Amino acid sequence: MQTCKLTNGVLVICLLLTGFLFLAGCTQTGPAPGVAKTDAGVVSGMQQDGLRVYLGIPFAAPPTGDLRWRPPAPVQPWDGVKNATAFSPVCPQPVSAGSKVNMSEDCLYLNVWTPAQSLGEKLPVMVFFYGGAFGQVAPFGTMAVYNGTTLAGKGVVVVTTNYRLGALGFLAHPELDSESPHNSSGNYGILDQVAALQWVQKNIGAFGGDPSRVTIFGQSAGGESVLIHLVSPQSKGLYEQAIVESGPFWANGPTIHNVHSKAEAEQIGGAYATSLGYTGPDAIAQMRNRSAGDLITAMPWPSASWNLTHNLQFEPTIDGWVLPDSVDSLFALHRENPVPFMIGTNENDGTTLSANANMTVPEYVAFINAQFGQDAPSVLAQYPANSTAEVQIRLAQIMTRYDFADAAKFAAGSMADLNQSTYLYRYSYILPNQSNGAFHGSETLLLFNLPGIPADPAVRDNLVDLWTRFAKTGNPNGGMQVAWPQYIRAGNQYLDINDTPTVMSGY
Repeated sequence: MQTCKLTNGVLVICLLLTGFLFLAGCTQTGPAPGVAKTDAGVVSGMQQDGLRVYLGIPFAAPPTGDLRWRPPAPVQPWDGVKNATAFSPVCPQPVSAGSKVNMSEDCLYLNVWTPAQSLGEKLPVMVFFYGGAFGQVAPFGTMAVYNGTTLAGKGVVVVTTNYRLGALGFLAHPELDSESPHNSSGNYGILDQVAALQWVQKNIGAFGGDPSRVTIFGQSAGGESVLIHLVSPQSKGLYEQAIVESGPFWANGPTIHNVHSKAEAEQIGGAYATSLGYTGPDAIAQMRNRSAGDLITAMPWPSASWNLTHNLQFEPTIDGWVLPDSVDSLFALHRENPVPFMIGTNENDGTTLSANANMTVPEYVAFINAQFGQDAPSVLAQYPANSTAEVQIRLAQIMTRYDFADAAKFAAGSMADLNQSTYLYRYSYILPNQSNGAFHGSETLLLFNLPGIPADPAVRDNLVDLWTRFAKTGNPNGGMQVAWPQYIRAGNQYLDINDTPTVMSGY
């Protein structure tokens, strides 16, 4: 089984834009239960809590050397049996002083938890994409945090995957466009996720999973990734259902801009290359000779979470190939994949994301006027601020409402027009002694049952049941006393997930 020890009895949680960092020492024990044959070779895993667990399975070639800033290449097949009992290194990303994180550019690996005892079981599959501002927090893509044991214990196969982050995953540049047969650059991290989903289609049957019953789900930047897969031609046919947890949606939201235009992304990429001293026709070639550490260190480091949320440098790009247009524009045109869909937000998503201690009241008023235009007076009337401290409260409330809640409601309404199996939720459960309310990402603590979190077991069990029941049937109902209605615009009903799940309206 997997055990996690808390350093000095304390679990350190760092809350930033699209997630939080857990510093915990984790060890794995247990005998190998057998092997599974993938299209690249045989892997051996281990037994944990009645599950078969495989950690660190390669799904693409190491994106190093000439493969840096290219779509993921196929895995080189191996002979013999590859040991899959330890998490791979995480993809390079900024680290805070004193952090000890195993990172490597050779990071395109995934993990599988399966309750299946035979290949013929064909269990539903859940593939998770983590958040973390696409690698611009310090650091986040730590796979050991996302232990699939609790979800898999409900009878689903769980897959978690790495994907390239920051400048290594989202650099757009004219020279990279010229290398691409699609005149595209900047979405390598999303293409890594596509490659992981392709691996699932080819190989999950060897782990007792059904490739025709795949649910993709993700939180924050991972939730945005799910939204991108819903509109990307490159993801077509790789999943059947989707769950979005607090995923940024608006291309130009009040406080979060979730994609760059191609021109904007290439301007950022060119400025980044110039900051490293590289210009001219061989800039990318020279940058491929730099170490991953150098490239990550040179990334602009946000001075506050507000700057991070409002001005991400490396994020998905409207490139015309992976992403034809902004997600919100495509949803407005009903061009998303019409699959069974669950989406929701947390009641206090903005509390840990919107801090800008230096924003004065006049600056706040100017900001609202710039962002909301003719609607600014009504926004200021609803969210007045008379002190710097009050500005912080209002920014959190505005982010929670407009960037998350309104976005989720809009996405649910669009999908409901296409597929009745659409469900909207709000997660409002507050952990004991937590001053930030139902903060951004707090639901994942329960979904993955992180050790040391003093959550109500009934709330955790209900949350896990809702997610896995949806993965099995496309309908989360059946395990609660209350029926969660399908979302329709007119009714505007949603499930409030708390100690007592409650159907409410007026999201």
